Amino acid sequence: MTNYYIEQNNKIILWDTDLEKLSNTIVFLSDIPENIEIKQTEDEIVYRNNEFVFANEIQAELLEDARQLKIDEINAAKETAFKSGFFFNNSHFDCDDRAQIRLSAQLAIAKQDDTIIWLDYDYNPVTFTYEEFVQMCQVATSIVSNIEFETSTLLEAAAEASSVDELNLLSINYNAVIFRTQQETESEDTNE
Repeated sequence: MTNYYIEQNNKIILWDTDLEKLSNTIVFLSDIPENIEIKQTEDEIVYRNNEFVFANEIQAELLEDARQLKIDEINAAKETAFKSGFFFNNSHFDCDDRAQIRLSAQLAIAKQDDTIIWLDYDYNPVTFTYEEFVQMCQVATSIVSNIEFETSTLLEAAAEASSVDELNLLSINYNAVIFRTQQETESEDTNE
């Protein structure tokens, strides 16, 4: 449907679907110059925030708002996943940034014949052989990598989404990523 409109200061001030009706209305409005250009568009015109705007501009604005909300949701879920940690040998461990640094440092100084005492998520000591500790570090590293990869994939999909509906379809389930990684790591260990 064709819409006819007039603009002042780059704002739509009057519009109608009937050109003749719009032209007749302009004649009776004293604050509109007689020689003002009547423009036409196939875009829908809607009233929003006390002004007339093209509907596609609103859709773009709504999409950007929804995109930012989804990005914030993805990042918050990632941080929650890191903070929730992981399970190894029936014990719960951290995998947030500080835990990753501590694990790397301990692994760097550990020796083949060491027994390593490590604190679990609730600060209870857990005793590891060197090999068990290496396996636990591998699980932690895999989980962190997979969470980061999943985050990257989700953020890319959010950036490329062309509608709010597409954004709403993005599923964020880091628990599944952690569980799948733990299962894969355990099956690798049993296959060796």
